Amino acid sequence: MQRLLDDIDAGHIQMVVVYKIDRLTRSLADFAKLVERFDAAGCSFVSVTQAFNTASSMGRLTLNVLLSFAQFEREVTAERIRDKIAASKKKGMWMGGVPPLGYDPHPDPKTRSLVISQNEAKTVAAIFQLYVQLGCLNAVMRKTSELRLRSKRHHFKSGRT
Repeated sequence: MQRLLDDIDAGHIQMVVVYKIDRLTRSLADFAKLVERFDAAGCSFVSVTQAFNTASSMGRLTLNVLLSFAQFEREVTAERIRDKIAASKKKGMWMGGVPPLGYDPHPDPKTRSLVISQNEAKTVAAIFQLYVQLGCLNAVMRKTSELRLRSKRHHFKSGRT
């Protein structure tokens, strides 16, 4: 994308042709900046499957309407995903990621829940007990460092630890 923009700025490209506009960007703000940059360089933007061309004012209007709907669709999809994850978490389902200290993923990978790790449960209980005694998170942090109470090591599939 950066090379394309550099070539446009250098005047090497007169028209950008895409299959669909959302293949370039779905953000109306980003696209407005791109079209401004294209216009400044004398470059037009055309979609093969959607009937508009930014060389005309009607084409720019059509484009802005299409992009508004694309951005709306993306935001609605994101809201639905966040709502689904929140509902799953409310049901006690584990949505993936690094399991918190004191828990391990269920042995059955199809079961989206966590099970208590008996070894780590002792560490968690000790941390809570320290907080009851000390009443201050900074003091608890210092004491856990002193006692070498650590979170578990997690080995990612990528090899990172």
